[in-house]
Amino acid sequence: MQRWIRKGFGLCIAASAASAMGFQPLGFESMGIGGAGVASATGSMAVYYNPALLSVNGHKTEVVLSGGAGVSEYNLAENLDRLSKDDFTGTLQRIADNAPVNGSNTVNGDSARIEDALGVLKNMSGQTSGIVLTPGGAFGVQVNNFGIGLYVTSEAAATPVIDPNRLDLIVYDDQNTMQYYSYDPATDTYSLSDQATYESSSLEYAVNNGYTYLSLKGLSVGEVPFGYGHAFETSAGTIGVGGALKYMYGITYDTKVSIDTSSGDISDSFKDRDRRSSAFGVDLGAYYTPKAEQNLRFGIVGKNLNTPEFDTVTNEVYKIDPMVRAGVYYAGLDHWLDIAVDFDLTSNKTFLDGIDSQYIGGGVNIHPTQWFSLRLGAMQNVADDTFGTVLTGGLGIGFKQLQIDLSGMVSTETGYYDGSEIPRYARVNLAIVSRW
Repeated sequence: MQRWIRKGFGLCIAASAASAMGFQPLGFESMGIGGAGVASATGSMAVYYNPALLSVNGHKTEVVLSGGAGVSEYNLAENLDRLSKDDFTGTLQRIADNAPVNGSNTVNGDSARIEDALGVLKNMSGQTSGIVLTPGGAFGVQVNNFGIGLYVTSEAAATPVIDPNRLDLIVYDDQNTMQYYSYDPATDTYSLSDQATYESSSLEYAVNNGYTYLSLKGLSVGEVPFGYGHAFETSAGTIGVGGALKYMYGITYDTKVSIDTSSGDISDSFKDRDRRSSAFGVDLGAYYTPKAEQNLRFGIVGKNLNTPEFDTVTNEVYKIDPMVRAGVYYAGLDHWLDIAVDFDLTSNKTFLDGIDSQYIGGGVNIHPTQWFSLRLGAMQNVADDTFGTVLTGGLGIGFKQLQIDLSGMVSTETGYYDGSEIPRYARVNLAIVSRW
């Protein structure tokens, strides 16, 4: 059976292109205010959120070093853990090895395990599900109106592929009788079947030949941008424009593993199954501050406008479609209370089929003193309501030359990962910021 699984997993995929990745929160301040940054993220993160904001620098130089990770769960982890607990592929193998002997599968519990596993697979085949891991990090430098750095965004998804037409318990005894048998777990009995029925409707055949499996796909991009922003004073107010040319180094993942891989082993399954390539990207942004209200700012950015592409080991091409996001920012109460809101103008594809990303989010940044900053916010995916509302928060402590910042995001809806209940969306980020 293991030989057949390896053979099925080795099937090639025809060359094609797939869109992937949405606008990911990155850095420090925007993480705590609902991911907003297009009109508010000045300084070292401006080149990522909106390069036009490089012209709105409050300090001559700002440097940030940050890293974090996130996980999104779409009705999959608990099902994977049940299949792993049922030892699905091992149970199916033992039932095949025992054919046509009756009664032996009840004694060792395989009949109950295969019934439970079959119920899980049937449930999974009728819904969109997956787990997405999103590690990321930033090293950014802003000097006057220029910005440069290394910004890493990642999206690695595990999704089940279930053949709904091949869910019958028909097995092939390749050890003794060389016959095909239909197995009934309720009575723990076998009856003769045939090759045509086996190939058209057998669960064992689907697993052995790559029709039912866990698909692992992902893209990690490290981009090194060189950005510049410039502001123009007009009779109507200030108009800022900016752009960034980015060298992008991508690591793609595209492979298949056993459908009963436990949720806790998914991250390890991505190792050594990648391909590396590079591309260039172009970001353009702008902002406007009305002359009558200098504390108000509107921003817009288009990222990856040239649709960068990255190769995979299966000859499929992952491309990052252009993303357009708008934002508004207001500095109130003598500039110690900031309010910011962002909205995706484009609906962005993800690595989960049928799940798009289009967020609206915002919040407040309270910084009454130079050494303290408290942020609160929320965001919502208007293209899909799986997560519910995502609550965000952040805390920055320290002085201008050295500040420690911790931010987090957590959804109101919960799921399961590695046997424990978790929010369906969770993200955390730690940053060190220095300004002078």
